Amino acid sequence: MNDKFKGLVLGLSLGVMLTGSVAYASGTQIEVYFKSLKYMFDGVEKKPTADQGQGFIYNGTTYVPLRFVSEALGKEVGYDGDTGTIWVGRKVDLGTVVAAYNGGQVTQGEYEKYLAIDQLLNPDYAEYLSDPQLKDQYKQYILNQLIAYRLLSSRVTDDMKSASAQTVTAQLALIKKNLTAKSASPDADYAAALTKAGVTQEDLQGFIENMINGNKLIASEFTDDKVKAEYDRRIAEKTGDFVIASVRHVLISNDNANGTARSKDEIDKRVKEVQDKLKSGADFATVAKEYTDDPGSKQNGGLYPDAPLKSFVAPFKKAAMDLELNQISDPVQTDYGYHIMRVEARKTQAYDEVKNQLTNELIQTRLNSFITKDVQAMIQSENLPK
Repeated sequence: MNDKFKGLVLGLSLGVMLTGSVAYASGTQIEVYFKSLKYMFDGVEKKPTADQGQGFIYNGTTYVPLRFVSEALGKEVGYDGDTGTIWVGRKVDLGTVVAAYNGGQVTQGEYEKYLAIDQLLNPDYAEYLSDPQLKDQYKQYILNQLIAYRLLSSRVTDDMKSASAQTVTAQLALIKKNLTAKSASPDADYAAALTKAGVTQEDLQGFIENMINGNKLIASEFTDDKVKAEYDRRIAEKTGDFVIASVRHVLISNDNANGTARSKDEIDKRVKEVQDKLKSGADFATVAKEYTDDPGSKQNGGLYPDAPLKSFVAPFKKAAMDLELNQISDPVQTDYGYHIMRVEARKTQAYDEVKNQLTNELIQTRLNSFITKDVQAMIQSENLPK
């Protein structure tokens, strides 16, 4: 086939240059109706050239020439007759190897499929791809994660895979429910969501199987003895990780309510006013409502009831660990400003209360380490798509 003929076929395929009734080899005949259409792109009208084709109506649906629309948006268009593929924008060889690691490789098609599933399940992550500072980090993490779960799942025994089957089924059902939460036609909308993401049910199932089996393999490292030993270590080191306390405080922020920085004299004056009132016997909750700059506890009189201390910043956490019950603290400085605190109750959680939480934390920490450190060390070369 000569180049001129290729161009003619391309024009016909992408321009959809149909006229009147069209008869196919099968003998089927369809009726199409041309209509004068106006094309507006960001408020600017653009008109297709003769070789780009024109729009038409078939069965109540308006069709427009792909070549014209794509080129009007600044996208190149190409057609691969051997594979029957139309390319809009960059032409990508999905078989290109984007990463090689000890024992395997990742093609661009595999990488983009995995990325598409991650975006489908975590739509909020889409912002990472639009953030120049986060985009490369996110794409690198996705590559590492793909390799990590591929390696982990390859080490899972058949018995472990069989035991995970029910969990996989339940997870897929939950995903479908989440994707079609407000749908009147969940089956159709679920299929549409997968199609829009460019993935199949089999792709999604493979993704979930690898993830669940990989997590299960990591979890098998953490026996009850290991988890208990970690609990005992943290208790001995007084990390405060398993301490629950009711803490009341007044925050004197580094900034005023309008966002301007307070001078040291302003801060010192305000801190002293709070201390003087509390020392004279004023009700802590009343003082907190008047003075605190912490919106999270202001309406509660400065109180965080039964709060896990590990959720607080380090200086606040340490003070809440060390302060005698119902004593007013000296000002405690954090990045937020100065806190005048009072611990009203405090207890250390027993092992059985935190066993599951601690186990999950250890699994997640080990998994993140495997993804970011172990896998990264295994990667021999990489060329992620820009």
